[in-house]
Amino acid sequence: MIKLRANQIAGKALQVRKRYLNVGAHVPICPYNLADAMGLDVRFVQIPSFEGMYLSDENLILISAERPEGRKRFTCAHEIGHHVLGHGTSIDEIVESGPNSQIETEADFFAGMLMMPSSAVVKTARSAGFDLSKLIPIEAYCLSKYFGLSYAGFLAQLCFSLKLIDRRTHDGLKKVSLKEIKSQIIPFETDNQVIAIYDWWLNRAIDLEVGDFVVSRTNCVLEGGDIASAVPNADCCVYKATRPGIARLTTENWASFIRVSEKDYAGMLQYRHQEEVE
Repeated sequence: MIKLRANQIAGKALQVRKRYLNVGAHVPICPYNLADAMGLDVRFVQIPSFEGMYLSDENLILISAERPEGRKRFTCAHEIGHHVLGHGTSIDEIVESGPNSQIETEADFFAGMLMMPSSAVVKTARSAGFDLSKLIPIEAYCLSKYFGLSYAGFLAQLCFSLKLIDRRTHDGLKKVSLKEIKSQIIPFETDNQVIAIYDWWLNRAIDLEVGDFVVSRTNCVLEGGDIASAVPNADCCVYKATRPGIARLTTENWASFIRVSEKDYAGMLQYRHQEEVE
């Protein structure tokens, strides 16, 4: 993709964020919230053979419910890209070797610029005390959760789109397994999502599926709903998501909404945090 076109797409991503969510480039966003603000219908469907789909004549985005959470969020941002860039109806199948067409490359680039603009990454890393030139796996993992991407997807954006880390750093970080990283955050093994929260986690809800964990090194309290249960005998504050709903997680110096949906939820976007879905 030529530099001029890349600059145009990055500009469109920032304009959409500002127009519909009224946020600057230094703030992370949830692509689901953006789609809703834009009047796009989003549905999660149990179709394992694809990532997602944008139906231009219906203003509808379909997302596979069976993909990992980070992939689903990126897919939503990707389909918004097809909408904003005027690509028309698009079906996005699961691919492992990167986009195979110009419009897919453009939608991927748009999604990355939408979810993690360079200034937002730099500002957050600085607030967290992370040196991007010396980034270690657990830091990259925590940042990936904050921006709502998969670990591998976050590293790819950081290296290939934003140029904030070099290829050698990218390859070294990518070699480290998620199991190894999670073992530094939580005192037991799990295949579920683990989100570590810190005081720099701002302007962003904590989104979990039932079975996922949220971890704080300082004492935290869940307020407003019994959607998660405290995990006993942990050397830190750990909550496990137990049912759909919305509550607040607070520490002495920090607070954030916590939103839980069913594992592999299928249905309309706006109902994903409701305990019973018709």
